[in-house]
Amino acid sequence: MSGLVLKLAAGERFVVNGALLENGDKPSTIRVVDDDARILRCRDAMKPDEVDSPAKRVYYAIQLIITGDLKEDDVLPAILEECTRLEDVFETIDRKLMNVLKSMLGRGNFYSALCHLRGIIAIEAELLKVAHTKASYTAEARVA
Repeated sequence: MSGLVLKLAAGERFVVNGALLENGDKPSTIRVVDDDARILRCRDAMKPDEVDSPAKRVYYAIQLIITGDLKEDDVLPAILEECTRLEDVFETIDRKLMNVLKSMLGRGNFYSALCHLRGIIAIEAELLKVAHTKASYTAEARVA
């Protein structure tokens, strides 16, 4: 994570290697120079009740690695396996999406992986909306 720059609002909370920290009274910029630092801004954190899709499950699991609630060695293989399953879904949209994510995870760039996943989650939400709409039309067609 060398060179990661975080812009923090006054009073904004963030997690570094499992410790909750709070920015002071003024906005600030922090440059993280330690490759092994695990960073999560609290505003980027996903709540357990928001985890309602495969991509969000991956996001949440990575978040829990960052906060220290899950051990990387225990859960990373399952995360990579889920990413492989998601490749089939996203391959027609952008075949690089999941490969980039898996590469970030393999290098331990968990913060970057979360940032990348936010884009994937947005695409997934659109796909799920289309699937839901299509299912509604199919149900209506059967009734008619």
